[in-house]
Amino acid sequence: MTEDTQRPTSAGTAPHDVRQYGIGTLVIDEARKRLGVVMDRVGGRYQLRSPSGGREWDCAAEFVRTPRPGEIVHVTATAAGQHS
Repeated sequence: MTEDTQRPTSAGTAPHDVRQYGIGTLVIDEARKRLGVVMDRVGGRYQLRSPSGGREWDCAAEFVRTPRPGEIVHVTATAAGQHS
């Protein structure tokens, strides 16, 4: 499947394309509403980790998407506030 290929959606799946994201890519986990960095992909699931570190979590590929610019700024500002 290429980046431009859409997978038909069914009940309980996210309504967007299923894309391939490489290790180190910043993504949004729509199921948990969290920003994460792709650490690995096994089968149809991504292993994500918060940009500030911590435990990895699994996310089904259909719930992973590219973050919008405003989402990155919001998460970055929140993370900076937690570390000050």
